[in-house]
Amino acid sequence: MAIPLKYNVRSLLVRRVSTAMTGGGIALVVCVFVIVMALVAGLNSAISDTGDPDNLIVLRKGATTETYSAIQLDQFDAMKFLPQIRREPGGEVDASPELPVQALMERIGGSRDNIVVRGVLPIALKVHPKVKIVEGRMFNPSVNEVVVGKGLQGHYANMQLGSTLHFGRGNWKVVGIMAADGGSFESEVWGDIHNVQDDAQRGAYYADVRLKLAPGADSDALIRRLADDPRINLQAETEADYYKDQAVVANQMRVLGMIVAVIMAVGAIFGAMNTMYAAVSSRTTEIGTLRALGFAPIAVMTSFLLESLVLALAAGVIGILLAMPINGLSTTFGNFVTFSTLAFSFRVTFAIVIEAMIFAGIMGMVGGWLPARQAMKMPVVDALRSV
Repeated sequence: MAIPLKYNVRSLLVRRVSTAMTGGGIALVVCVFVIVMALVAGLNSAISDTGDPDNLIVLRKGATTETYSAIQLDQFDAMKFLPQIRREPGGEVDASPELPVQALMERIGGSRDNIVVRGVLPIALKVHPKVKIVEGRMFNPSVNEVVVGKGLQGHYANMQLGSTLHFGRGNWKVVGIMAADGGSFESEVWGDIHNVQDDAQRGAYYADVRLKLAPGADSDALIRRLADDPRINLQAETEADYYKDQAVVANQMRVLGMIVAVIMAVGAIFGAMNTMYAAVSSRTTEIGTLRALGFAPIAVMTSFLLESLVLALAAGVIGILLAMPINGLSTTFGNFVTFSTLAFSFRVTFAIVIEAMIFAGIMGMVGGWLPARQAMKMPVVDALRSV
């Protein structure tokens, strides 16, 4: 026979101060857990959502990122006529040579961060279909005009339509604002590749080339062709795989967040344990009475475990609610893989909410285990003798 749950709820309400303090500690841990996981989810989404499943990124052999890659013009000319690459109705090849460079941009408030300025050709909008001009227009070639990612707005100065950016050796007029479904391109500034080459004094080469696969094309065959053709001799991988590798920052943040949450959880568990030990000590007579009424030891133990679990889950809900205001909040993060700044938004997903409730439940069960075991083992005679 099980002890009614209302008995445990009533007991928690009677000990308001200790219940509130223990619940507050668990709620704080859950709140921190949700915030860190939301940060990781937003960061991971901004990186991984950038890739297109039909795109390849071509780099110099041995290069792990665009920063360390260089592609010569003759290599680009040799690859862009391969049959596996999609062509527009007018015959234009969907091959986008690109040159990302870093430029210091002034943050609103005074400090400065490295922002990626990506030199591209107009074909880049065909190769990157997620990138859309949402305000203004695309830049004109061979002119110091740029379009800026909407993720930079509100964080950096002069990112509005019609403003003038000062970086490198010149001034650049903002003629458009672009969105990219939350991807990392929203953290970049795009300009004409030839102007970027001249301003950065990078010479006549590109950092990488993005290729749009033709319908039905074998990506593995194209990757082998790019590597084996002596005129090209470059490495390639799908954009999905490339950005998955770049998500190492998010993975490391997840591990760090879990370590912090576990350390805080240990303190919360001890708080729950002390609360439940105090409950057992103050309810010795009640425990004896329950046993005398015929409730089995396992029922007493289950009752106290359930009480601790109810407290933890209620605190978990409060912790989640405390963290919810950060959902969708835009922020920036320094990516030590690319040494540039990435703008993204916190994302509190349904999976994070479930994980947070499970985390709270574990804290409650671990914190209540020893006190519940003590209550189960308490002799009936000794418990009633305290009356």
